[in-house]
Amino acid sequence: MKKIFMSMAAMVVAISASAQVYVGGGVGISSTKVGDGDSKLSYKFVPEIGYQFNKNWEAGLSVGWKGVEDGAHSFELAPYARYNFCTSKLVDLFLEGTVGYVHSEGVDGYEIGLKPGVKVNLSKNVSFVTKVGFLGYQQVGDGNAKVKTFGFDLDGTNVQFGLNYKF
Repeated sequence: MKKIFMSMAAMVVAISASAQVYVGGGVGISSTKVGDGDSKLSYKFVPEIGYQFNKNWEAGLSVGWKGVEDGAHSFELAPYARYNFCTSKLVDLFLEGTVGYVHSEGVDGYEIGLKPGVKVNLSKNVSFVTKVGFLGYQQVGDGNAKVKTFGFDLDGTNVQFGLNYKF
């Protein structure tokens, strides 16, 4: 039993020695106009914590708050796995697979899909991260009315910027 426990402890230490924990997050801002009405400013604040297993794989959790100028607010939770498919010393391109949940004033939303992005390594510990668009399935609504969307969304209202700091 001691040998099994010590082997497991050595394995955890070996994995942890080559991995990096990071904290960071993103912010987003957009303006939406429906019909002939006034434009409304929307914001998004999404802190995250993650674990970099190696040069190509990361996993993390983002917890976010969204708001609209008229006072509507929402909460979101989204675990993710990120694959860096084109890496260099300065720039990494990645695909982030995510399963997300959003709650806003009695309405729930779900999403599952991919978010492409770019990570610019400003230093050994600091990275600038941009996520652009979404490819996948989204459902928003309550028990009476649900809006279901499947497709690729790449426009100016679906861009996030953020910074990550590796320990």
